[in-house]
Amino acid sequence: KTNRGGGDVCQEPARKKRAWPEKAGPEEEEASQSTSQYISLQELGFPSSLSLLVQNLLECRAQAEDSYDNLHSLSCDLHLLLLEPDRFLFNLGCKLDGNGKIPLQFRREKLYGRETEVSQIQEAFCRVSSGQSEAFFIGGFSGSGKTRLVESLRTQVDVSGGYVVTRKFDAISKDRSLLGVLSAFNDLCLLIKEKNSSQDLDATAANLHEAFGSDISVLVRLLPNLSFISHRLKKTGAYKFIDGDQMNIQSVGFVLKRFMRVVSSKLHPLMLFLDDLQWCEKSALTVIEDILSDKEDGREGRSCIFLVGSYRSNEVPSDHPIYHFMDNLDRCGVISTKLNLFGINYNDLNTMISDAMCLFPRLCSDLSDIVFQKTKGNPFFVLEFLRTLVDGNLLEYNIRKRRWIWDEEAIKAMDVTDNVLFLLTNKMIRLSEKVQSTLKVVSCFGFGIHDSVIDVLSASTKYSKIREVLDELVWESFMVTVAGDSMPSSTSKILAGRTWKFVHDKVREA
Repeated sequence: KTNRGGGDVCQEPARKKRAWPEKAGPEEEEASQSTSQYISLQELGFPSSLSLLVQNLLECRAQAEDSYDNLHSLSCDLHLLLLEPDRFLFNLGCKLDGNGKIPLQFRREKLYGRETEVSQIQEAFCRVSSGQSEAFFIGGFSGSGKTRLVESLRTQVDVSGGYVVTRKFDAISKDRSLLGVLSAFNDLCLLIKEKNSSQDLDATAANLHEAFGSDISVLVRLLPNLSFISHRLKKTGAYKFIDGDQMNIQSVGFVLKRFMRVVSSKLHPLMLFLDDLQWCEKSALTVIEDILSDKEDGREGRSCIFLVGSYRSNEVPSDHPIYHFMDNLDRCGVISTKLNLFGINYNDLNTMISDAMCLFPRLCSDLSDIVFQKTKGNPFFVLEFLRTLVDGNLLEYNIRKRRWIWDEEAIKAMDVTDNVLFLLTNKMIRLSEKVQSTLKVVSCFGFGIHDSVIDVLSASTKYSKIREVLDELVWESFMVTVAGDSMPSSTSKILAGRTWKFVHDKVREA
């Protein structure tokens, strides 16, 4: 049984009676019962979870704290043993993290408590696949799981033959939001190259030439990656934009609208994910509005775009351009879905913690209750709070008991604000000066830093060990490494390298 205070004392585990070599008489049997020797199921090689289950069954009559009080609870535990044996039946391995501790087994691929929202976004994309453009807006606090919700749709888009293009805005590049939008459509050209045969690419190039005619050079100037689709789309000479050196917003929108009529369709819908729209300026939103509101069935066909925009609803004033953008789409007849993500409920949070500790949900309920009160169910806050408990040895894996134990009273007494920055900052303070300095440098480059930049920095004496420090930051769960996407061989090496990214915006802010 778990000692809630985190001590090392526990009740006797489930026992198995040793068999006596021969049957004794009544008097001898009565005497033997008082001197019978027992050994634990765990010592016999049974998994700790199974030993614990049997122990809790035997304790039912004594009504111990963790004993079963109904058959439903027992049935739920048995189902977990059957359906997920690697997590709930077999004992955890002793693979240690960078701090010499057994880490929590977070399920990064699982989205907790968002079944309704997942259904909504899937249904919206299905409507787009039928041949119409649509918008889907997701508001919520930082760390509420907006990006994870959108990522859950990626597989469905890929299977349908669609394209997924993502662009993330930030405060540093707020005044260059339009360049970010153009960069997203420029990336789309590489996806078209990657996902289509040479015959299809030739047909796309021919359709673009037919749609734009002599104005094709304007499109190629805006989207230089078109040259990867066909040699016929390479930039030929200089082109003077309207007003001498640049196109106006209306012209950019008009060109991209015609481009999308050609490259997007029912067979190849585009999901355009714009993250952190609170940092997007009005000009970029105007261009997106112009593209989405295109209802014309011209000779090029009708565009098929699924715009997904996420924003921090608690950081957006009522007069922010994003709300005018939503209203304008409604007036233009573009179907829009708006939802807000809040913290996950207690039951889903308990499931998340149960999965992380590979422990039956009923045994995690007390810890989950404390975590829920302190984090309000914010998924990212929950993850960081649990990591903080592990770092402070308030939550630790007991190798002898082969399960996680925690100091309930000490966790209750923790003074934690409702801001995850508090946890992250305190964790960063404990890092070495060299690691903290690297974090500050990397944060200056936005949400991540590419191999090519690392090569330049590592050439200097001051940052010669930057790769080693970045690996340490990965161990500390501040950053993750992302392999470069599969790109055409003729693209630059910069596109094919590795990137170190912050696990979340809040890490960079901290």
